[in-house]
Amino acid sequence: MADVLVVPPSTDFEAYNKLVSAQTDHFAAMVTWTGKECSETDGLTALLAKLQPYVPEVAQYFSGKLAQCQGGMGVITDKVSTVNTQLRTQDEQNAADLQKIYPDALSGFPDISSLPGGSLVGDFSVENEDFKLVQPPDPPDSGIISNLATITGKFNYAAAAESVYKAITGNDLRDQLLKPLLGDWDRLFYLHGAYDTLGDGCYVVAGTLRKGSWKLGSEWRGATATAFDSYMFKWTMGIGGIGDAAKVVSKAYEDGYHAIIELAKAAIAGINALFNLAINKLIKKVGEMLAGDAAIEIAGLGPEDPFADAAAAAWTAYKGYEIYKIVREIVQGVNDIIDIFKNIDDEVEKTQQTLQQVVTSAASPLDVGSLIDQVEQHGFEFEKDKSWNAEAGSARIALLPSV
Repeated sequence: MADVLVVPPSTDFEAYNKLVSAQTDHFAAMVTWTGKECSETDGLTALLAKLQPYVPEVAQYFSGKLAQCQGGMGVITDKVSTVNTQLRTQDEQNAADLQKIYPDALSGFPDISSLPGGSLVGDFSVENEDFKLVQPPDPPDSGIISNLATITGKFNYAAAAESVYKAITGNDLRDQLLKPLLGDWDRLFYLHGAYDTLGDGCYVVAGTLRKGSWKLGSEWRGATATAFDSYMFKWTMGIGGIGDAAKVVSKAYEDGYHAIIELAKAAIAGINALFNLAINKLIKKVGEMLAGDAAIEIAGLGPEDPFADAAAAAWTAYKGYEIYKIVREIVQGVNDIIDIFKNIDDEVEKTQQTLQQVVTSAASPLDVGSLIDQVEQHGFEFEKDKSWNAEAGSARIALLPSV
């Protein structure tokens, strides 16, 4: 028996294809965005250096998925054009051939035309023609840069004390306290904004395609129509899944940024306290020791005076003991700050692990009915609803058709 078809007018197929074609440029913009904004690693040095290889790797993952979608828009329009030109007869063989254009429908996928009100809510308007990806906002001023400049200035007056510290401990004080804090601590916030913008872009495109395919599906009945509805469902849900994954990455960068910034502030506060409580004392004692040695030499009429040598030795021993006690105090303070640096390293690893999970995680089973309910309850851009779980929704990437 021939497949019974209820066919949309050709003008609707053409309007739908126009809507789909408009998304090609949007995907191209998002591919470029991931290659630039989502790939920025400038400033990821010192404690943030572990993230350097993962930032471009994750960006390339998104770029590949978005490029797949970009190419898919042309495939969709070709399929729709084929159906539009050949769907005017109900010959059994013709209907069977047309149905093969689309992959098999998802299990349990409903006939969109049977859903109440479907034709009323969808449309073919290209409302996202002015689609733009906006540069991420600047982060709030954490004060880290200005505080580091102040601490660097303090070190510039502590050269002699640094030398004494190194002679006693074997460690470079500046390397221990300042070097780990070098880099652009705001880079994580920038990447958070870049992926947040990318996620919103995916949601807009998915919603635009969804409302068009919903409209077309509501006018079209038959096995080919259901196959088409299922095929476009895969595309729009897969694109939404990319947006979800982008939101997960965005949150990972944001959470990492806030946790790391607070720890960096604690480290800076610790360094300032160490200067106030111990390093400044060391600077003073070293200065006193050097001044005392010079005064004894002058009073003893020069470096060859045995009295001067003995007095200088006693003076140096006395001051040396005081200096040793101060250095021990500094070492304890340095160890406390190094513990903070270890906590920063732990937070960096957490961020890194989340990035890896997004790229490598296996897809979870998806409930088609619950996803259709989301469209009916929250609209075509349902992913923007606060109740939507982006982490769970990212599994929808697996729905993306290969062609």
